[in-house]
Amino acid sequence: MASPNPGLYEGSSAALRGLRFAAGQPEVRAVYRRLMAILTLASLALTAALIATLWHFTAIGDGDTTWAAIGLWLVRLAGGAVILFAAPIIALMIVNALVPVLAERTFLAALGVLRPARARALAEAEGLSFSAGVGLTLRRLVHFLGVTILCFAVTFIPLVGAILGPLLQLAATARALTWELLDPYFDRRRMSYAEQRALLRARRGAIIGFGAPLSFVLGIPLVGPLFFGLAQAGVAMLVAEVLEPEST
Repeated sequence: MASPNPGLYEGSSAALRGLRFAAGQPEVRAVYRRLMAILTLASLALTAALIATLWHFTAIGDGDTTWAAIGLWLVRLAGGAVILFAAPIIALMIVNALVPVLAERTFLAALGVLRPARARALAEAEGLSFSAGVGLTLRRLVHFLGVTILCFAVTFIPLVGAILGPLLQLAATARALTWELLDPYFDRRRMSYAEQRALLRARRGAIIGFGAPLSFVLGIPLVGPLFFGLAQAGVAMLVAEVLEPEST
């Protein structure tokens, strides 16, 4: 029986079970491979570029004191953690804006196993236009970039910044990741930006709970991006059990 007020536990449970479910469904594996390949390349390229930029701007000079060098290394470590959390989400947003059909097919294939009737209804719905969908993705991207810059700035705070910055980024990434994975669902329901935010607020605990473990998985260098396709399929579990628990 679905919880009347799903929170962090329900969201995290849906995420982990969604990954296992997606990995075991032939119908899902048949469509997510292309999405996984494209997102993996995009994420790795973006992560490498951002890490290289970070190291360039935190270069340690010959004249720097020991304390200055330690401070720069702390910024590198904290900034690197922020990048590992943020880069996969940025890559996902960019790919979804350019090729939204890949995420949509993956999501609908998974939902088709869990809730066939609901999946058919969404597949037959008109959905948003391409331009409207891209516009919403860009709004989410700009918002997430702003939050990420703020979290990176926090890493410069002496003593607490190296811990606080990555923690704030994890919370922001968890929310943004779940929001982006739900994009095909929101698109087919023709939900506006304001309506999407309202739903996220109403299910804040479950939304962050779903995205948090996936953020850790996707942030693992080299290996993490390979789970992109499974995460996109796994969000069908969140829809079926948390967002629409009464659907048939």
